[in-house]
Formats: sequence, C-alpha cells, structure tokens
Amino acid sequence: MTTVAELVGTAVAGLGVGYAFGVVGSGNFHVTNALRVAGVPYLATRHEGGAATMADAYTRVSGRVGVLSVHQGPGLTNAMTGIAEAAKSRTPLLVLAGDTGAGAVRSNFRIDQTALVTAVGAVAERVHSAQTALADTVRAYRTAVEQRRTVVLNLPLDVQATTVPDGWTVPAPPELAAVRPGAKAVTALAGLIAAAERPVFVAGRGARGAGEPLRALASAVGALLATSAVANGLFADDEWSLGISGGFSSPLAAELIGNADLVVGWGCALNMWTMRHGALIGPGAKVVQVDVDPDGIGANRPVDLGVLGDVGATAVETLAAFPRRRTRYRTPQVRAAIADGIRWRSVPYKDLSGPQGIDPRTLSIALDDVLPAKRVVAVDSGNFMGYPMAYLRVPDEQGSCFTQGFQSIGLGLATAIGAAIARPDRLAVAALGDGGALMSVAELETIARLGLAMVVLVYDDRGYGAEVHHFVGDDLDTVQFPETDIAAIGRGYGFDAVTVRTPADVDGVADWVAGARSRPLLVDAKIASDGGSWWLAEAFRGH
Repeated sequence: MTTVAELVGTAVAGLGVGYAFGVVGSGNFHVTNALRVAGVPYLATRHEGGAATMADAYTRVSGRVGVLSVHQGPGLTNAMTGIAEAAKSRTPLLVLAGDTGAGAVRSNFRIDQTALVTAVGAVAERVHSAQTALADTVRAYRTAVEQRRTVVLNLPLDVQATTVPDGWTVPAPPELAAVRPGAKAVTALAGLIAAAERPVFVAGRGARGAGEPLRALASAVGALLATSAVANGLFADDEWSLGISGGFSSPLAAELIGNADLVVGWGCALNMWTMRHGALIGPGAKVVQVDVDPDGIGANRPVDLGVLGDVGATAVETLAAFPRRRTRYRTPQVRAAIADGIRWRSVPYKDLSGPQGIDPRTLSIALDDVLPAKRVVAVDSGNFMGYPMAYLRVPDEQGSCFTQGFQSIGLGLATAIGAAIARPDRLAVAALGDGGALMSVAELETIARLGLAMVVLVYDDRGYGAEVHHFVGDDLDTVQFPETDIAAIGRGYGFDAVTVRTPADVDGVADWVAGARSRPLLVDAKIASDGGSWWLAEAFRGH
C-alpha cells in the first residue's frame, strides 16, 4: 500500500517537474520526501517566501515546471507574496501545500487556503480522496502547464495519511499543438506589415522561446526588434535590436519606437510600462497584439488588430506571405545609429561620484566590463533597478530574470538563486537595493550553503529611494536609515565581500572574478543620490 502523500510526490516527479524548493514542516514532510525519493532535486530554503520566488525563477529560466513545497497555514502565508508574483506573471508553477484535515476545525493552522490562493490570482486545487488522488494531481499539473497558471494543490493531512493499492501508473499528459492563428487574422496582419514603412516588433513574456521565428519575420519585412522588460535578452545579439521598450529604453530606442508607423506586440501586454503610457506609440501608428489569451488583447490600450494565436506559429505563418525581402526600417542610417548609440552607456552623463559614494551609472558600466559575459542577471525592485537593467548586458533570454509582475521589493535575491539553479553554467548576479537586500537577507545563508559562485550586488543608498525621491518635502525619517555595513553581514554568512565607494574600488570585484570564486561575492556599493532615477518619474505617473 502507498500513502496518498507518497503517491502525490511520486506522481509529480513522474510528470516531469525539474526542481523543488521549500521549507519542510509536518504538513509537507512526507510529500517532499516522496519527491526526493522519486528523483526530484530539492533545495531547502530559509523562508517560504524565498522558496516561492526561487521556484518561480527556476521555472522561467529553465523552461521546466518548478515545485514549491510548504506547510499548511503559516507555511503557505509566508509564501504568498512569491505565489502572487508567479500568478500575476502566469508562471506554470506547482505548489504542494499541506492543509488541515476536514475535522481539525480548531487547529491553529486552519485558514481558508482556497480563498487565500484564489485572492492572488492563483488556481486552487485539492486532493479530495485516496480514490481521486492521482487524477487530482495530474489535473493540477496539466492546469499549470497547459494554461500557464500557478496552481496550489492543497493536501489535507487526513487524506495524505490514507492509502491506495500499489500498481498505479502516472498517465502521460497529451501533447498539445500550438494554437494556430486564423487564416483571416494572418492575412490582416500581413497586410498591415506590408503597408508599414517603419514597423517595430515588441516581444513580451509570451514570445520567450519564439525568438528565431520572430527574427526571421522581422528580417523579411524590415522591422526593428524590441522587448518588454521581462523578455530582456531575446534579441541580444541582433544588430537591429533596440533593447527594452518602455521606461528602460535608451533615448535612441525611444525615438525609433516612437517613430514607428506599426507596432506589433508579440505575446506582450503593451502596458503602461512597456509603452510609457502610450508615449511610444506615435500619432497615426497602427497597433497589433498577438497573444494566446483573448482577455489580454486590447486590455491595456486599443489595438487595430488582435490575433489570437501562439507567437511562434503566428510568426511562421505570417512569414509565408512575404516571399521577397523588404528593408523598410532597416536602413543604413538606422543601422549606424543603433551600432553607435542604442546602449545607455553611449549616452553622456554628469558623473555624480563623490563624498556620498559612486554614481550608479559609473558603477554599472564598470561592473558590466568586469563581470563575465556568460551571466544571468536578476533585478529587484526599487529606485536603483533601471541601472542594472539598462547597463548590465545579458547574452540571451535566459540571461535575465525579472520578477516584477507584483512589483514587490525583496524578491531579487531569491530570483537569482532560482536562476542560478536553472543555469549553473553561468554566473548569477543578484542586483538589489539595500531595502530589498535586507528584507531577504536570510537567503544569503542558502547561497553560501550551496556554494553558489554568484555575485550579490547591493545598490546601497541608505533608504527606500523611490519614496525618498517621490515624497520630496515630506518627513522622510520613515524611509531613510543610517549606513549599514552590508559587506560585514555578507562575510558573516560566508561571503567574500567588497565595499565600493569609488570607481577604483571595483578592482576588488575584478580580483574575485579572476580568482578561484570559491565563495560567493557580496558587493556593497555605496551609491550617490541620483535625485530620482530617470525611469522613476515615468513609473509614478501610473500611480
């Protein structure tokens, strides 16, 4: 006989998940061990919130379903911010959550887990009985994968302890073909592209994995390429790439996107961040949105054409309508301008380095030169965040992991850990503000324990910079703090550490990169005030 807890763990492993993260308690002890026995690697974290975001980031970077395992009640509530981020970002994540038994009405752990999960946009499922346990587990997994949803499978303790006869097998979920667009929609899209003189393709989260067909179509029709922040790196090595569209756009990128007469969003929400509240859509420009989610099309702004279909499949079928190559926006002048000035580091600035610390732009440029090109960069939220996004290059779409669907501070460190597990062949870089770093500080021990050769980069402005600069003239005592020796904290957890106040101090980072990298590195960068970063004013326009 097999217990339901053992069945669920074994079945989840058999369905093909990649890695599990969590904190073990009595409610998820047996299912977690069953996962491990069945061959799923498991990472024990210091907090469920960190585990949730690690599982989210692992799934985004690896392309395999990650698992989060949590205890009932507080184990789940501790993880809710990370679950909310994953749900808002449509990460296909499976959460195994212990739950109180039906008769445990006075249990300290008892909460309405279904209502809690549903409230943040995740899908609540349940193992109802020993008889339905296998079907319940497969249904939860299929919902996560096929609908790209974050699913919480609640596991009541009384049901976990029941048994089922041996001999059951895990059914293989059917393979589903990509959603093909309608023929009329493809013809309409091809017609708009053919009529455009300056087309720009903006790829979003839904385009990850479809970079090659999009490049091929853009090359055939003479379109420039850009991405949303979450798809950063998709066209990293393309000479016609404009980088990120939106608040992180360089001045040249914003100009070229704003001059487009056709903007096609490929798996992209075209929201206020990506389109700068519509400022990147020029007068008279046509707008097209391609997505598999009908509710997403036109949700953020009016579109001239909505195409319901998979990004890759739509690009391939649209390409067939263009037997001859067109140059259009790909002129020699535009090529030269992109080569010379598309990156932020090409834009002149007044260096603010001085008694307060190093200019965050000077810091970011120096680190971009020092850190290996083979990297994966995770960026937390805060006033600083535009600097690593704009200045730290990434090699491809797996080189960037941006968990900002919920815009929560404090997820960046766990994001970097999940990305590091997904891509152990790359140097993981966690770019954090001091606020987010100190919120998530417990997971420094996880990094040191695992021996991850990663860099934790803290842009330390000694406060919650967004609020400091947004609420100018108000009492700022609640958002400014005395200087903290974050480097010393890192050493206490087992890191090598460098404090950077001047450009010369970056030599310490270069020494670590050139060395054995036997321990992770924490860079405590004391940065000069920028008076409010360039993207911050743009962001607050929406609030």
